Amino acid sequence: MNHIVVTRVVGACLAAAVFAVTAPAQSCGDTFTTDFSTTFLGGWTWGGPQQSTPASGGFPGAYLRTVDIDTFAPQLRTSGPSVFTGDYRTARVSALGVDLRSFAIDFPTSCQRPLSLVLTNDNGTPGNFADDVYVYFVSPDDIPCVDGLWRSYSVAVPSQSTTLPAGWGVDPNTTLTPNQAWTRVVTSVSSVTWFYGDPTFFFIFQQWTVGADNLAIAFDGGATTYCTSQRNSAGCQPRVDADGTPSVSQATPFLISCADVVSQKSGLFFYGPGRQAVPYSGGLLCASLPLRRTPVLNSGGSPSGTDCTGVFNFDLNGWIQTGNDPALQPGVELYGQFWSRDPQAANTNVNFSNALALRVCN
Repeated sequence: MNHIVVTRVVGACLAAAVFAVTAPAQSCGDTFTTDFSTTFLGGWTWGGPQQSTPASGGFPGAYLRTVDIDTFAPQLRTSGPSVFTGDYRTARVSALGVDLRSFAIDFPTSCQRPLSLVLTNDNGTPGNFADDVYVYFVSPDDIPCVDGLWRSYSVAVPSQSTTLPAGWGVDPNTTLTPNQAWTRVVTSVSSVTWFYGDPTFFFIFQQWTVGADNLAIAFDGGATTYCTSQRNSAGCQPRVDADGTPSVSQATPFLISCADVVSQKSGLFFYGPGRQAVPYSGGLLCASLPLRRTPVLNSGGSPSGTDCTGVFNFDLNGWIQTGNDPALQPGVELYGQFWSRDPQAANTNVNFSNALALRVCN
């Protein structure tokens, strides 16, 4: 890794497959992320005449931005075949993720609508929208408000299911049964869309300035990020990253990191069996009870103890393989985030990062 990027977990076999329309099955724990700094696959676009890729201001570094796009709902979508499209069932896709930020919206209350993930099959005729079929998941999490924060979203995609999974909806215009539509789409995804709202609703037209970073696709339980970190007293928004394969047997580390932490502060990684987003101590508690804490770490960085040069690093594989938590067996899902001291933070004296979702491999 050249620099910290949220959820950059890339298996060695993936590089040869990224241009294929139908990606072969990946190794357990793989995640591919396009971050607009070093990777650009997916042809992601907001549309509109004022789209750009600023070199800074993302989460972190470069990101995809569009200014004053006039639309009823921003739609961040792929354009053309890539690792994000193809036969999800064969590739064992398990989740999709994205980091989003709203810079300006005509009406601030417009952020009170959900973010949806839409997967489409174009029936082999990309120019004819009449025969498209789509399935969609309406997230319990709203789109980002104009609050200066990047928000992480992750949606599980149960590609191995042969029936429409719970929580997923089907194109209301299709003549296929829900199970037929699900199988048609998940075995041949031609496009992916992050849609600002329920895709079966219509909203008034407004002007939006929005940004996206770290578009992720996870295979067979690979790690993705979700939830929202709180801004710390040094003015930064800590971000979680992962590198490697979470495993009960692999000798190589699975390194979970948290960057942009206040320097020279203690902190730790904690996790639970499910996900949530509950306000707690000025931030969000993103993992559900019961929680398990790992050993205390020091963020290091500048001796001043007042800037954002601190970083936490935790080897989850080392933790698993010592038997400290016998519950962490192959197939177990884990949801975790970092807690750290922040003595200058107003009222709370602590900080919470965004969170990581993953499944333990053999």
